[in-house]
Amino acid sequence: MRRAALVFAALTLLGATACSHDRKPATWQPGAPGSPAPATPDGPGDTGPKPAFTENPDGTLNRTRGPQPGTLAVQLSAGGLGPYKIGVTAESLQAAKLITAAAPAAGCANYSTATGTSKYHSPDLVFFKGRLLHLTVSSSAVKTDKGIKIGSPLANVKGGYPNGKVLNDWSGASAWLAMTGDYALLFPLKNDKVAQVQAGMAEPMQFKYTDNQGC
Repeated sequence: MRRAALVFAALTLLGATACSHDRKPATWQPGAPGSPAPATPDGPGDTGPKPAFTENPDGTLNRTRGPQPGTLAVQLSAGGLGPYKIGVTAESLQAAKLITAAAPAAGCANYSTATGTSKYHSPDLVFFKGRLLHLTVSSSAVKTDKGIKIGSPLANVKGGYPNGKVLNDWSGASAWLAMTGDYALLFPLKNDKVAQVQAGMAEPMQFKYTDNQGC
């Protein structure tokens, strides 16, 4: 009888050990296969706005997966400009007559391009798999949420976006990158003045500028 009890106890302990090996390790990272959905800034279960792209076209995962910056018709933000909100589909923009049909980008699989309407100062749009990835504004009539526009001096850009950083491209040209979570505004410079303003997903836009990778 005593021997039977000892065998039963040993089998029970062995089963508990085996089950403990089936548990997910505590070091699993958000986004890993089988890991829970990452919490948003408002906490687990929040159903607020989600990022336009969980995974960027270059394969990198977005860092925060937090809410997307809002957009206004009269101001450019890291989240886009008016109806040209990062992540919007080309199909919906075409249906609303805000673009003509998006054309495939030469040499770039899954990318397409289009131009916005003159009402929004004709931004150049780049789509990935049919969704807006980033846009470029070349009109001084468009200002950012901090009042920066084409022709603004670098000192004003730094003052408006003090947490940004300088980027240098392969030719030695410079830009100022101001990130908002997974999104960013990019200010390519010429003679220390803003030459263009770009808005969109931060990682692809940064790699495109520094290494000429992507479209």
